[in-house]
Amino acid sequence: MMLALLSVLVIIAVGGRATDAVRLSQAENILARLPEEEARAYYDVLRRRVRRTIVMRGLALIALLCIFWVIRQRLMHG
Repeated sequence: MMLALLSVLVIIAVGGRATDAVRLSQAENILARLPEEEARAYYDVLRRRVRRTIVMRGLALIALLCIFWVIRQRLMHG
């Protein structure tokens, strides 16, 4: 059971990295086509999005770890 949950966590992490790579490629393409002033403003927006994404992924990881711990405790004791 724990192996299955760990597998799900790995799949989610790999999928997140793949999605990030696609988004980064798209953002670089957009930034390359914009004039410098607009590119700076768009870059600031992208930085805020990245920070928010990092925080949300951290919270999700902590929640998953708590869920795994609770399931492990229930399997061990009951």
